[in-house]
Amino acid sequence: MNIEGEILIQEIFKKEIMPNSIVSVIYDTYSSAWLISFALLKNEIDKGGFGIISNYNLPLPNLFRAAEFVGLDLSAELERGNAAIIDVFGSKYGSRFNLKNVFYLNYVDPETINPKIDMIYENRIKPLLGDRKAFRVVYTLDGAALMLGEHMTLKLLNQTIAVKTKLMPNSVLVLPLNKDVVSQRFVAWVTSISEYVIVASSKIGDEGLEERLHLVKSPLEEFAPSTYTMWTTKGKKAERLRVKKLTPEFGPLGKQ
Repeated sequence: MNIEGEILIQEIFKKEIMPNSIVSVIYDTYSSAWLISFALLKNEIDKGGFGIISNYNLPLPNLFRAAEFVGLDLSAELERGNAAIIDVFGSKYGSRFNLKNVFYLNYVDPETINPKIDMIYENRIKPLLGDRKAFRVVYTLDGAALMLGEHMTLKLLNQTIAVKTKLMPNSVLVLPLNKDVVSQRFVAWVTSISEYVIVASSKIGDEGLEERLHLVKSPLEEFAPSTYTMWTTKGKKAERLRVKKLTPEFGPLGKQ
């Protein structure tokens, strides 16, 4: 059953996400907004794009199950040549799988991790990419911060942004971030370098879990901050993440 005024999660951007931009998805402990990055990734792959995940959080079978919540079959997309995974988690903790288009580092060291990942991009991923648009997800940024430290993660992130701006100028970088895991300083810095910022908040009340989604930053000229209620429907599909606008938009052109 459709609720009047509901839209799909990708529709909150109004237009296609601009190339060479960063999308931060910031959420709290109980929010289901961690699904947003997978939903956006599936949407881009379905449109002919190429997905790249830098995995800092989970063993690959668990990562595959997490993606399946929104109907993204990562195992199949890897086999079809529509996605690649740089498995930093598996490299660090020895959880390695012999799967097509999954790449590992011989050793995870904060001082050398970026050059190693850059070599994977240059020698292994770019030939797979061709002329397709790259949609890159760091899953998750708080996972990287726990593994490498907050200060080093921000330093490496800045290096990554600088290199990929030249190496993959048409790509989009998505940074899911659980704000309850990292410091406010870390969140503030990530927000400052992002073109798009989504903030999700959850509250457990008498009627269950209530979630709000706030689009607080966008590069579009007509942008005005907006708030949505968010919920998940049944079934493993990209369309299960639904939102409905709560606040009117006012911008240079008046009410939208």
